[in-house]
Amino acid sequence: MSVETSQQFNINVNHSLDEKQLKGISESVYHVTLEAIEQARKDSKIDSDLLLNKASAYKWLGISAESFERLLALGLPRGRLVSERTECYSKSDMRKWLLNK
Repeated sequence: MSVETSQQFNINVNHSLDEKQLKGISESVYHVTLEAIEQARKDSKIDSDLLLNKASAYKWLGISAESFERLLALGLPRGRLVSERTECYSKSDMRKWLLNK
């Protein structure tokens, strides 16, 4: 005759962190988050002032290609030629022009 015995143990552990530990964790999380945001901004080139073609420029403005052409006709700063067929546009120049209109 075999007798199976099954025992179950529940162990609860509670630990409280002191202020210094909490502050250290908070600072670590802050710095890791800040680094991740900075890297994401760098990777996305969100802080770059240059848009490398018309499509990027009108998408950045949130308008259609036709509306962009109308703004160019009204005086929106044209892009700088970087090759025979490529213009790059300055976000800051376009922003200034739009704010003054």
